[in-house]
Amino acid sequence: MPWFDKSLSRRDWLAVNGRLAAQSVLAGALVSGGVSARPSIVAAETPSVQSVQPFARYADLLATLKNRGRTWRTLGHAPDGSPLVAVKCGGTKKPAILISAGAHATEHAGVVAAVELVERLQTKHEVWVLPTRDPIGLGGFRHALSLGLGKPPEIASLEEAEALLRREGEVLLDDGGRLVVLIGDYGYANRGLYGGVKKGEDFLEPLKGRRLWFPSRAENQPASGPLERAYTLVVTPDGEVLHLNRFHDTRWAPIEVRSVRRLMAEIKPGLTFDLHEYGGDALWMSARRQKTDEDEIWERRMGTEAIAAVKLDGATLAGDDYNPGGFFERLERGLYWLDPGKRGEGYNLVDFAAKEYGPGFTIESGMQAPLADRVRRHLVLVQTAVKVFEERFA
Repeated sequence: MPWFDKSLSRRDWLAVNGRLAAQSVLAGALVSGGVSARPSIVAAETPSVQSVQPFARYADLLATLKNRGRTWRTLGHAPDGSPLVAVKCGGTKKPAILISAGAHATEHAGVVAAVELVERLQTKHEVWVLPTRDPIGLGGFRHALSLGLGKPPEIASLEEAEALLRREGEVLLDDGGRLVVLIGDYGYANRGLYGGVKKGEDFLEPLKGRRLWFPSRAENQPASGPLERAYTLVVTPDGEVLHLNRFHDTRWAPIEVRSVRRLMAEIKPGLTFDLHEYGGDALWMSARRQKTDEDEIWERRMGTEAIAAVKLDGATLAGDDYNPGGFFERLERGLYWLDPGKRGEGYNLVDFAAKEYGPGFTIESGMQAPLADRVRRHLVLVQTAVKVFEERFA
């Protein structure tokens, strides 16, 4: 007899106080309050990450992998020629696990954690790690500017960067503190536009189908300080400003998305992680509705145990009053469902993984916390969820 009762509806299973019912034959089943015995063990086994360092450039990331004896598969090339790489690790058991990071280059802890997981994640399942999906953005705003200028500019501050944009660029918008220019084949801005620009605005006409970068600006986000990273936006052919973590369900998509989509079609991941960060100092993660009751029950258990583990590890979870957006539903503190159909934009990687392949999680650590703490939280969450995943396929 399976450990869940198929006579119960999905809603029934997810209803009772936000906890799963589980048969005692499963090792590590959830106990009262949603806390498992396993998370404290997993957290204790997670090695120290106090010595981890950020990657100044994409070449540094690749050199780290090479120095550790890792080879990679090149899935494609970004517009600057950088290889978009995936590292195969783990074992040979299927279904495979996919771990991705760096869709937003400003969110650097996920990138460092992904590289660490290549070495630290112990599982018999086949694992594919994409340590960053935006090598240009990881290289910083100066590097992004070099694509339009032909060489990296000598700028030392955000003020100097803005002056350069005015001097070298064809100004498309200069209003209300927002500056947008065209340099060569690429767009550049002094600050973020995502979510603040209406689709099809006139100034976007020359940018349709092009990339648009703006610099990291915050002083209180370790590894993503001013100019240290570049945030990549893409203006769609119909004039919508989106970022690289969209387009997964659309035929028109940048190479970074298409290359990941091809890999997913090949390996058909049974579990997907996308490592992100947000502007706060706490942590949260989100899951997606699944196509079957069984998938959704196991996904909920993975999420609940992962949150319990990271809490025992000392992480601060996003508060009870925190709401990531109107398309999220809070399950318990630190854990949400996301309904991509209500967002009104293209699917991100985890949306697409849930729709096509199986359970997936977006992890969001707080960018204001120390880098080592942020990296460790990603490791604990992934390691714990994988342990539950292994039980399912034991």
